[in-house]
Amino acid sequence: MKPSNEDSNRLLGRLAESIDGILDAEMSSALHNLVDNGPVAGGDLADRDMPLLIGRAFTEGMTGRLRIRSDATEKSIYFEAGLPVMAASEDASDRMLAMLVREGSIDIRQNEEAVRVVDATGRKVGAVLVDLGFLRSDELLPAVRRHYESIILSLFSWTAGRWQIDPEVTAGPDRTRLLRHPAALVREGLDKDYPADKVAARLGAERKVFLLDNSTSAADITAQAVTERAEVRVTMLFDGVRSLEDVARATGLPELTVQKVALTLSCFAALRPVDADGISRGGVRVGLRDLGIDRERIQARHALANESDYFRVLGVDRNADANDARRAHARLCKEIEPESLGPELWHELRPQIETIQEVLDEGLRVLSTPALRSAYEFNLAHGPDADGEPEDRGATPSPSVHSRG
Repeated sequence: MKPSNEDSNRLLGRLAESIDGILDAEMSSALHNLVDNGPVAGGDLADRDMPLLIGRAFTEGMTGRLRIRSDATEKSIYFEAGLPVMAASEDASDRMLAMLVREGSIDIRQNEEAVRVVDATGRKVGAVLVDLGFLRSDELLPAVRRHYESIILSLFSWTAGRWQIDPEVTAGPDRTRLLRHPAALVREGLDKDYPADKVAARLGAERKVFLLDNSTSAADITAQAVTERAEVRVTMLFDGVRSLEDVARATGLPELTVQKVALTLSCFAALRPVDADGISRGGVRVGLRDLGIDRERIQARHALANESDYFRVLGVDRNADANDARRAHARLCKEIEPESLGPELWHELRPQIETIQEVLDEGLRVLSTPALRSAYEFNLAHGPDADGEPEDRGATPSPSVHSRG
């Protein structure tokens, strides 16, 4: 049976009242269902501010409440397993109606009308907005999420104050998980209100070179730190060799943009600073000395590829079977990938690397195919380079062996 208009209105009313329960909870400075049974950690915003605090909460998988106080104003962010699920503020300018006016979702007249009805009836703000037709019922929950985010983003402009973490203090069952990744919030906060001079300071004046973590978990962080298509290449150039200035020049982007990407990744442990001697914080040596070693190794492998001795190129002896050839091929192919060499060296030696890859693939095909291998071994034994003996023109045809430039 089709529901009547009255039934539909009651359903919408219940939905609005339910969502308003969330709004009431977020505006309360003390929730009834809070549980506080862990040690308290705290500090000064001058030492650790919002980018670092949100990154720490995520990397540690924190469940609890982060409280930030400056002067007489306190704001809170609630986390579950490292993800922000709710935010609250004592600042009247952070109220939801004020946010809706700022973003143009309602105008001043509608705001005044909503306030008048709420004051006169004591009804919930969300229910009033829906009843007055200022918001549709399906617009209310997204507005709640934007409200939480606006409180979080407002904290990026705070340069003084104190922070405190209350472990296991939760927002209760009425919390609304934010849809955006916390790294995306950090990047927006850096672009929005974070003081530009603090970006470089947080990275560290001595930390000019960074190495990107290529793990699967870090890839998600990397995707969130990039807000424009032109920035995709930035993350690829954090190779442990290029400085931030070098990355900016290579991409044509402002150095501040490169620094913001780097800071976002650093806050979530997806980027490691590299010391002057080429040692990253994780103990991996990636400096200029290793680039020289890798360059020499590639050039030596390229010289072998030009000789087209598949056994020597693959680094296996003449008795190696097909499985030995496949294992050697997989190992050597991995060694010449951009992820292993770093983008700078890979681009520098790309022609040589492509030749090596071609010969490795050809060598695997020949040495793992019995008929081709037999012909190839005959050619090696009777070719012009076989102990100085002349080539047997009547020999069985073999895969070509030629010099590559």
